[in-house]
Amino acid sequence: MVSEMNKKTYKWWYDNIESKFYDLMIKWIALPLGGETKFRKALLEPVSFGSGEKILEMCCGTGGATVFISQKAGNECEIIGMDLSCGQLKYAKKKKYSCPTEFIEGDVTDTGFDDDSFDKVFITHAIHEMYRESRLKTLQEARRLLKPEGQVVVLEIDNPPNMWLRLLIGFCFFYWLPGNFETPTRRDMFKHGLDNEVKESGFADVRKYSIYHGVFQTVTGEKKESP
Repeated sequence: MVSEMNKKTYKWWYDNIESKFYDLMIKWIALPLGGETKFRKALLEPVSFGSGEKILEMCCGTGGATVFISQKAGNECEIIGMDLSCGQLKYAKKKKYSCPTEFIEGDVTDTGFDDDSFDKVFITHAIHEMYRESRLKTLQEARRLLKPEGQVVVLEIDNPPNMWLRLLIGFCFFYWLPGNFETPTRRDMFKHGLDNEVKESGFADVRKYSIYHGVFQTVTGEKKESP
C-alpha cells in the first residue's frame, strides 16, 4: 500500500510486472537463509494455532506465506487472503493449501469485513512498503477485525545491527537500485519501530521475535477488551 496518489501505479506494477517474478525473487532472497521452506517456517515459529480458527492474511501476495500458514494452522482452520493486486492473486489461486482458503482483491486499510470476524490477522511482508499513515491504518483495521483475545501477526524485514548482514540484505532485496520505491517507507518503518507502531495501534502484549540475527522480524500483539 502507498499514498493515494501512487496507488494506481503501485497496483499496475504488481499486477503486470512484480507478480510475474515475485516467487522467484523470494527463492533468491531465501537462498542465503537455507531456502524458502526453512525461511518461511522460521518466521512462523513463534505462532501457534487453535482448532478451527478463522484467519485473515492481509497483503497475501502470491500466496507464498499462505502455503506455510495453512500447513501449520491445519485443515480445521480457514484462511481468507486479501491483496490489492489481482495479478498477485492470480498466482496465489494456483497454489495448494492445507486448509480451506479463499482469495479476495481489496484494500487492507478498509476491508469491509465486520468487527470481531477473525481469530488471527496476518500482515505478510508489506508493511515496509507503506507510509506511516497507511501502516497505522492497516494495523488499526486488523485490530477492528479481530475477536477479543485475537492475535495480529506481522511478518517483516528488519534492520540487522551487523553491517555485513545489512549489505547482504540490501544486495538480495535490490535496495541498491535507484528509485526503489520501498527505500523511504522501509527506513521510516525502522525509524519508528514496527513493534512500537503495533502498540500505538492499540494492541497489548506486543512481542518482537528477531529472526536470522535481525534480518527479519515476527511481531505479535493481542486485542484486549477495554476495562
